[in-house]
Amino acid sequence: MRRSAVRPTFLAMLVLLAVPALGCAVGAPEGTSGGFRATVAYAVDGDTLRIREADGGLAYVRLVGIDTPEDVRPGSPVECGSREAARSMDHLAPEGAGVRLRYDPVAGREDRYGRILAHAWVDGRSLELAQLHRGWAYVYRYHGQRFDGLGRFYAVQEAARRARRGAWGRCGGDFHSSEPGRQD
Repeated sequence: MRRSAVRPTFLAMLVLLAVPALGCAVGAPEGTSGGFRATVAYAVDGDTLRIREADGGLAYVRLVGIDTPEDVRPGSPVECGSREAARSMDHLAPEGAGVRLRYDPVAGREDRYGRILAHAWVDGRSLELAQLHRGWAYVYRYHGQRFDGLGRFYAVQEAARRARRGAWGRCGGDFHSSEPGRQD
């Protein structure tokens, strides 16, 4: 009897861990509270989008829960994997694509640069989980804050790290150096 009680829980855990890695569609926005739709104007880099809002205005969106190598920071060298991370986001969120954005209940609605802070989905796919799965992002917690889906984010990141995908392989897991193996 004890064995049958454990088996469904084990299977449920396997499904929860496997589904994000199989297309990253888990965690789609629930309901409409705290969310809105927009159109992708372009991918700025691996973790930031420029969007066109319903009123026609343009805004920047910084994705909650991930960080990627930088290539547009003034006065800083291009970081290892930054161009690949940007291309990956451009592929995931192409110009003109509809994007569903949802504010996180823990994060503020804007960062110190005036960018919208949100989780984002294109065609039902979480952009953050997709970047983590591809290895072009790592889990980022602003001041150690928790956010929706944190456990899933870490599970997907760990799978990418073990498989040495993206920056985990190309850059030795160093997301903020200008070349593999060199700390800037």
